Amino acid sequence: MIKCPVCSELLEQLTTVHCQKVHGVTKQHVIEQYGKPTPLFMEFAAKFAESTPVIRQRDFANSQLLTDRIRSRNRKFHSDR
Repeated sequence: MIKCPVCSELLEQLTTVHCQKVHGVTKQHVIEQYGKPTPLFMEFAAKFAESTPVIRQRDFANSQLLTDRIRSRNRKFHSDR
């Protein structure tokens, strides 16, 4: 997952379609103007690695479950109880 450098939308990858539909410019123009998209996991890993240099198996499994939930097309959200 990455964040779009313009709108901070979470994306699998920065695409020409996203850049043209949402921002009205080409992908190359977005990269030149705003820089490359930020990998979301790398920000987390950089901060986390300072305190814990080894990623535990439980943390890896939780990360995989979260990624599967984010990518799921039929996820349901809980409403207020």
